[in-house]
Amino acid sequence: MQSVNDGPETTVTGDPIVRSATEAGALGMAFQFRVDADGARRFTFVGQRCAAVNGVPAEAVMASPTALFDMIVPEHQPAFAKAEAEAMSAGQPFDVEVAMRRADGEVRWRRVAAIPRPQPDGSVLWDGLQFDVNDRRRLADELLEQRERVEVAVEATDLGLWELEIRTQRLTWSDRNRTIFGVAAADEVTPRFFTHLLHPDDRPKLAEAYRVAADPAGDGGYYAVYRIVTPDGDLRWVESRGRVILDAAGPRLLVGTSLDISERRATDERRTLLLGELAHRAKNGIAIVMSMVSQSARGAETVKEFETRLMARMQAMATSQDLVTASGGRPVDLREVVDTALAPFDRRRFDVDDSLSGVSITGEIAVGLGLMLHEMATNAVKYGALSSDKGRVILARQATPAHRVGFEWREDGGPEVKPTNRSGFGTRLLQQALRTQNGTVTFDFEPQGFRARVECPVAV
Repeated sequence: MQSVNDGPETTVTGDPIVRSATEAGALGMAFQFRVDADGARRFTFVGQRCAAVNGVPAEAVMASPTALFDMIVPEHQPAFAKAEAEAMSAGQPFDVEVAMRRADGEVRWRRVAAIPRPQPDGSVLWDGLQFDVNDRRRLADELLEQRERVEVAVEATDLGLWELEIRTQRLTWSDRNRTIFGVAAADEVTPRFFTHLLHPDDRPKLAEAYRVAADPAGDGGYYAVYRIVTPDGDLRWVESRGRVILDAAGPRLLVGTSLDISERRATDERRTLLLGELAHRAKNGIAIVMSMVSQSARGAETVKEFETRLMARMQAMATSQDLVTASGGRPVDLREVVDTALAPFDRRRFDVDDSLSGVSITGEIAVGLGLMLHEMATNAVKYGALSSDKGRVILARQATPAHRVGFEWREDGGPEVKPTNRSGFGTRLLQQALRTQNGTVTFDFEPQGFRARVECPVAV
């Protein structure tokens, strides 16, 4: 049996010389305990170090078979009795650590170990040692407490702790690390199990991160950002940082932390998408404004006329944008866009299909569509159906493929239409506004009235 201070293996027998050597070496208190065939038990030897170890003389312990057992603190007595019974039943060595209260009241940890020697008469002699392990237990408890404090402090920052003993491939995870990887407390974690959780495309990345960290020429730093698939099938992003500890034989230990960065990655992706969308919308908006300025200037004979045309078109665009802003950037109702764009005109001259209500379109389509409807209504007042007292404009919904909406703008009762007087800004504006949003528009300059067919995706 091995002593507490990792000294030489010591077997205590009934030989007085061996007993004396044991106690002289301060290995602990030697004892011998006899269990008869009928179960009766008694001490047959108790070393003189009993007083130093337990605070009572050896004679007192010899007189009472339960004297030492009674010194074990109550909460440890069941475990001691169970271990002793199991060892006696199996005839195997007995080795247990318990807290014992000395005669002076001091509680210290003791290790009690013994080996059995069956006798011809059926009895069994147990030769053993009782020695103090209080310093080692105290140090172990302090280290455990320090480790627990570190784990609590680290995990308060949502970091999981892990440790890999490289040569034995023994992997240890903290509770928080198990939570990050979706692993139950009862599940065994091994390097193979960890590799199985990695996204297949990211496994080479971690192998390379370890190769760099384990290079003796480097600083031992380990860093990787990778995806995992939890046992429940959830995809998560994890950031791991660590360090390889080397000794003379090479890499010995890899310790580190894990952080679930799934939400951060999602936020970054949404931010990138939003910036791209803003840039796209700004580009389209600038293109539309440039076209408005160009076309307004081209048809105006005076600065005042240019200002009037430009301001009317800018106001139409701003009104449509107000509708989108009021919705908080969410999809808007197509009928609301139509009503808002046509509000400056005589609404009694428009027949709008009620089925356009309840159909949602994106904000970018709404702005372009509102500007286009305002332009076509303006042209209808100047040149088309609304320039005549009996003229009307009909907006009728048209059949479209799934996830799309279409309507027709049809003018009736106006003057005869000539194609050359209707191919201006409104035509180009509509085509430009919808083309980048997967929309289409076609025009017919029929003599009885201008027609335009519009189709675009619905918002989902």
